Amino acid sequence: MRILHLSDTHLYGDPAARHYDRIDTAEALRGLLARLEGLEGIDAVVHTGDASEDGSAESYRLLHEILDPFAAQLGAALVVTMGNHDVSAVYAETVAPGERLPERQDRVVELPGGGRVVVLDSSVPGAGYGHLEKAQREWLAGVLATPAPGGTVLAIHHPPLVAATALLRGLDLDGLDELAAVLAGSDVRIVLSGHYHHEMTGQIAGIPVHVAPGVTNVVDPIGAGRSEQALALSGLSLVEVGEGAPRVVSSVFTSAGDVLGDAEQPVYRFTPEQVEQIIAAAGR
Repeated sequence: MRILHLSDTHLYGDPAARHYDRIDTAEALRGLLARLEGLEGIDAVVHTGDASEDGSAESYRLLHEILDPFAAQLGAALVVTMGNHDVSAVYAETVAPGERLPERQDRVVELPGGGRVVVLDSSVPGAGYGHLEKAQREWLAGVLATPAPGGTVLAIHHPPLVAATALLRGLDLDGLDELAAVLAGSDVRIVLSGHYHHEMTGQIAGIPVHVAPGVTNVVDPIGAGRSEQALALSGLSLVEVGEGAPRVVSSVFTSAGDVLGDAEQPVYRFTPEQVEQIIAAAGR
């Protein structure tokens, strides 16, 4: 399996809206994809959540207006995961109007060659942190009870890793031990996530975890110290799953949607006090 891994596009229904009054998120996505003209041999384009910033039907229509033809040109499946800024029910009604889909967007996408992507919806309405219900873990265990011939990739917005910054630790995924118990001994080859907006790697139950850099901005997990900051950059990853350990490479570019055009100027910089306020409002 060759997977193009995108995350955190934060699209708006209002075309005039700018992320932090700075980033045209639709142009950031379009500009990033325009850099990939030579890309080929992709089986799936996997978006690991926060597709939308405002959870509007218009933002999801825009997402598919951009990504559907891009994936079709590659001959790849498009897989979209729900994040904390997304509204699962609105997405379901937008992409499959009239169908009775589950409240949470958990599903399996079969790929040519016998591989599959299993999608888990870790979003919690009105919150920034991630959570999986017991029923979701039981569903996942049932799916993984039958291995896929080409292996399984798990896509979940909130990474099953301890975050690198205080803000993200306050908005992380709970129940890691319970999830690890389900994944142990399964055919999951790699877990793909977003949410943190910066590249990160780790493991859960001995399985590699990869966090893709954000499309709308890239967080600086080291240089901000006790503060939290993001830069006007856009990134994505290429994941290859075959014999041996999965191979992952990432690229980060200056954002095509930056209205200031100054990648050295942070998109935002939160003080430690502001970080505490955000955690109090959106954290567990």
